[in-house]
Parts: sequence; C-alpha cells; structure tokens
Amino acid sequence: MLTGNHARMTSQRLRQLGFSFLELMIALSISAILLAMALPSLQSFVGESEITTTSNHFVHSLQTARSEAIKRAGPVGVCPSLAPLADEPSCGGDDYTNGWIVFFDDNGNGSRDNADQVILQTGERSPAFTFTPDAVFAQRIYFGESGTSINPAGIPLSGGVRIAFANDEARDISIAANGRITTADPNDTGAP
Repeated sequence: MLTGNHARMTSQRLRQLGFSFLELMIALSISAILLAMALPSLQSFVGESEITTTSNHFVHSLQTARSEAIKRAGPVGVCPSLAPLADEPSCGGDDYTNGWIVFFDDNGNGSRDNADQVILQTGERSPAFTFTPDAVFAQRIYFGESGTSINPAGIPLSGGVRIAFANDEARDISIAANGRITTADPNDTGAP
C-alpha cells in the first residue's frame, strides 16, 4: 500500500490518463466538421461509381447485341422489359430502369417472341436511376446483320439514351446509324 507523497502522485497520474469533458467535446466538434466537409465528396464518389457501373453495363449489352447481330447474320435487339429475369422475358414498356434483355430476333418483327433466343438478361436498377431514351430507342435498340443501328424495317437510326443517377451524375450513350456506341459525361467541360 502506498502512503504519503508517493500515493498522491500515483493518484494524480491516474486521474490525468483520461480526457476531460471539454477535451472530448472539442475532439467531437472537430470530427463533425471534418466529416461534414468530406461527406459531399463521398456522396459524389458513390454517385460517380454507381453511374459508371450502370452505364458500362448498358453499353456492354449494346455491344453484345451488335456483335451477336454480326455473328448470327441477323437482327438482335435490346429492349426494356417489365420482368427481364423471367424464364421467358418479353419486351415491354419504355423504361430501361426495370431492366432489359438482349435477344436474337429470328423472325425480324422487332419484339421478342417465345421462339427468339435470349442472349442477355439484366435486372432492375435502383429507383435513383432514370433512363431517358430518344423516341427512336424508347421501345428497342436494334442492330442489323452488318452491325448497323436500324429499325425492324431496316431503316438506319441514330440516337441516344441518357442515364442519370439521383439527378447528380449522368451519362449520354449515343448509338450512331453505323452502330458505333459512345459514352459521354454531359457535365464534363473538357477543361483540365
């Protein structure tokens, strides 16, 4: 057992090992300020990641459709579907947010029938996404045997689809009549 001055010094050292309430409040305040400054950047990073992933998925589906049309020497379509992951999905609506399918259109009617082979199925996107296709691509994006973007009658089409995430991030996907697919950030000014 400690006595005298030595006991008082040990007691004071033990009391000094913790934080005072004031020190704790200052540390929490500084942490809150730093977090408030970092949160918008973090949200922007998450939004950028989400829009990049979804737009890459959509472009992959378009490129798959185009290459399959060339490989199979027949029309392949990408269309929105209300139940894209069903055993026998069909085209329906004009909202790619619900998901989409890529299919070989054996009879060339522009829509998926039960006899048409499904090549790729992509499920529903988060409700934070909006897909805004040009009118020519609202019901389908269609590629002919030479890889060109056409309608079911064979007339060349060009247009685009804007994919937006929570109104903060967006990508414009353009499909040229020759079948070339490009992606652009509409908010990118091009300045370094």
